[in-house]
Amino acid sequence: MFFIEEPKKLNEVSDDAPEITHDTNLVELIKIYAAHAFTWLAVQTMFVYIFGFLKSVFYNYEITEKISEEANKLIGDNISISFAILNTVGFLVPVLLLANVAKVLGRVKTHVLALALMSASYFFIAFFVKDSTTLYIAMAVCGIGWGSLVSLPFAIMSENVKKDKMGLHMGIFNLSVVIPQLLVSVLIGGIVEGSSEKNLIFIISGGAMAISAFLWLFVKESKPAGGEVSRGGGGGH
Repeated sequence: MFFIEEPKKLNEVSDDAPEITHDTNLVELIKIYAAHAFTWLAVQTMFVYIFGFLKSVFYNYEITEKISEEANKLIGDNISISFAILNTVGFLVPVLLLANVAKVLGRVKTHVLALALMSASYFFIAFFVKDSTTLYIAMAVCGIGWGSLVSLPFAIMSENVKKDKMGLHMGIFNLSVVIPQLLVSVLIGGIVEGSSEKNLIFIISGGAMAISAFLWLFVKESKPAGGEVSRGGGGGH
């Protein structure tokens, strides 16, 4: 490791990126922030409350009821496998699928389709999943949307921001992840705990993701369709 040369200037890493010559497009950025916020409202609802869903649907406990240590372990195993599948597909799909689709459709339309698939998967879980096998299959499909949401939104945002303004707008972009997480903790929990519907968690997730996909339809592609997909900037679990 002592023979590895470190670049003298860290910012040289991104100097090959195409220079944005037009002004920062605030209108498009606001559309992106709003659409991305609903994406994370959906995803964070799933991350936080999937335990309660499985507790009710798989093991017939009330959401607020105390459970045995054995049931707690079983639910934990279900969640671990589900998220492993989600993350594995999400890691592979940007390179193996999304980049090629984006060359044909453009990044925005590709992202819309991926989110629509994720929304459909959430609704499938809400109304049809009764065992671990169908849950894992649905999570694999969700992984397509997961791979898109942690890569494409940042790339789309970058096309609308001049390089010297990137730090400011990256901070605002991250707020479209953080604020929904706070809303889920403050508001969604009370709604879920006060409802007798066991599947409400994934109905909320599916609905918020559908709204996000719809809002992304209003975001304009900044340049001709390209297949390059960025990773990072979108958060993760």
